[in-house]
Amino acid sequence: MTSLPNCKKTCANCPFRKDAPKGWLGSDRMAEILEASSFVCHKKHHMQCAGHMLINDERNEFVRLAKRLNIPLDLSGRDLVFDTRVQCIEHHNY
Repeated sequence: MTSLPNCKKTCANCPFRKDAPKGWLGSDRMAEILEASSFVCHKKHHMQCAGHMLINDERNEFVRLAKRLNIPLDLSGRDLVFDTRVQCIEHHNY
């Protein structure tokens, strides 16, 4: 089976997780990251970030590509990331 270079679950310190340090990136930077069409994992620079794909779903270009190619991403941990982009941005506000 064909696979794509993506993380399957969020890293322990993924900025999209609900338990990320409050104010870590700042709201402006987090908004900028969330608006990006895709995002590479901050730990595994050759892999797409699971957290960005989970919170953005169809807004993430990598998710759309996988769906078009019918390649499962096998993402897990949706319950660990913020429910909405607004919540994530507010959490990262200084």
